Amino acid sequence: MRQVISQLDIQPDKVGPFTIARALPNKAVQFVGPIMLLDHLPPKDIAPGVLPDPDGSFAHPHRGIATFTYVLEGALTHADSTGGRGTISDGGVQWMKAGNGIVHDEMISTDLRKHGGRLHSFQFWINLPARNKAEPAEYMPVPAEDLPVVPLPGGRAHLKVLLGGYDGHTSPIPTFAEEFIWHVRVEPMGSARVALSADLPVAGFLPTDGAIVSGTKIAAQRCFVLGNEGSEIEITNPSAEPLDLLLFGGAPIDEPVAMRGPFVMNTEAELTEGFREFRAGKYGQIAYQSETA
Repeated sequence: MRQVISQLDIQPDKVGPFTIARALPNKAVQFVGPIMLLDHLPPKDIAPGVLPDPDGSFAHPHRGIATFTYVLEGALTHADSTGGRGTISDGGVQWMKAGNGIVHDEMISTDLRKHGGRLHSFQFWINLPARNKAEPAEYMPVPAEDLPVVPLPGGRAHLKVLLGGYDGHTSPIPTFAEEFIWHVRVEPMGSARVALSADLPVAGFLPTDGAIVSGTKIAAQRCFVLGNEGSEIEITNPSAEPLDLLLFGGAPIDEPVAMRGPFVMNTEAELTEGFREFRAGKYGQIAYQSETA
């Protein structure tokens, strides 16, 4: 059984008008395999007509990574400088490979801004191998119904495959370093065992109620890291409400990392070139349309 070797509270931060919880990186760990950032937007009730229409002020560039957004509740709209666009809602995900450069904007959906509702989401940054940093950017939205849901033994839990695979079930989104992101739900007073690859680093994030992971109590809003020994964990839900927990990891990328803001490359020279190309307009511009505004 894999054991929890560290757990840390999240660090609050601001993204646009929202206060978010930064679970990764933290004092204990910088990378979990290729995964280098996890931001959690806790459930936020949005009143009708309060948020302004998008004006492009939140648009920003990326290079050398993939971003991965999971919307648990509500809806987000994406638009980017390659022409990629889409809206994902309850339970859906969107993946963007920044590759050799892109400008993108993630916006509260028109319907949510106009009519109000709740937004609850997560965003990961995933480092790319050098060969994939040089590739053209891509965007892929995947609705909830296209993501596999795997019942776990015992009938008291299931695992939703957001990225990567589990027990022969695979997300449609490409991977480059065996990366995976799973959403495990355990019913009240239930428990479940989740199989893990012995070769891959694994961490988890508990957004709400407390859980017991391989015998260790995990408080809400904590990121925890698992040790390397063992091929499974046991997740127990001691509460009267369903428990949601994210597990993620992948193979370490054995290459140097040079990072400056939203650009992650292998050398300082590559970072300099990346910013030079962005300032020269080589990443393009977003063509906003009324349906994504």
